Amino acid sequence: MQQQTQQKLEIKTFQFLMQAVTPIHHGHETFGNISTVMRRKTRMPDGSWASIPAISGDAMRHGLREAGAYAFLSAAGMLSDPALSEATLRLLFAGGMVTGKGDAGGVKLDKYRELCEMIPTMSILGGCASNRIVPGQLVVEDLMLVCKESEHITPKWIVDEAGTLDTCRAHVELEQRVRMDPTLSPEKLKLLSAGAATDVQHRLLQSEHAHADDVATAKEATKSSMMPRQNEVVCAGSMFSWSVTARCYSDLEVDVFNTLVASFLADARVGGKRGTGHGALRAVKAQGVILTQAADRLHPLDTTALAPKVGELFRTHVQARASKLREYLKTVDA
Repeated sequence: MQQQTQQKLEIKTFQFLMQAVTPIHHGHETFGNISTVMRRKTRMPDGSWASIPAISGDAMRHGLREAGAYAFLSAAGMLSDPALSEATLRLLFAGGMVTGKGDAGGVKLDKYRELCEMIPTMSILGGCASNRIVPGQLVVEDLMLVCKESEHITPKWIVDEAGTLDTCRAHVELEQRVRMDPTLSPEKLKLLSAGAATDVQHRLLQSEHAHADDVATAKEATKSSMMPRQNEVVCAGSMFSWSVTARCYSDLEVDVFNTLVASFLADARVGGKRGTGHGALRAVKAQGVILTQAADRLHPLDTTALAPKVGELFRTHVQARASKLREYLKTVDA
């Protein structure tokens, strides 16, 4: 009779005090050309309500998944000569997708265990198999702004480390940006062909006449492509509270979880407008909580030393399967 391997559950939690290095825009909705940041409706101790800026747990979880995907591809030696299929790309960076009834293309449940063994980040993060979503072993909380309104729901050590608290509104500013119309620059008009320059000059003259005559339809038809826009951002320097927990059943899963967190923190970016320098975060202080029994054991966590100390089991596991992985991923349809 085959002896079953005994698994031991270890619940591992990291709590972080994070700081916005650059302004952060995690969009919620738009009104005309104004985009607002996401907020969480939160009840105050006196029974009133406040809307506190936050980055969703979904966005933070995706950051972990993306960082884990790059760590996996690096360990497998697949970044130097990338040749991923669309399905593999979707699997690694989005967890795959749920297929329709009767579709034979998705990862089947009996293959999902093999998938998790080949790609150890999958068991922690979860993914899709056939017609269902297979949950992972992570609990990723919102990144919450540390302010007066969130003080009562923020761990005390984070409140103490964050310094003087201000209202949540004090952390939000409204940026205005403009996409310019190059045809309004006489210098750039010199780059046009003769025919194109004539067309632009004709449109500009029509626009002047429409403005002088105050004809709305003509103004709309001849307006330039210049586009002013505004968006709310949480200001640089603002402090955030974040917590992530994983249920781990082996030393490998503990190392995978540490690798995910360390890889994400190495270059943490969230929200939109990253192309203009928004969304950079850094971990200021952290505490790790390991709950192996009923009693919690709290100890400091040195985030600067986290990355170099983790990933050995993860890299060894992936490297040992590197050649098989390349062939296996060619057959995955997710």
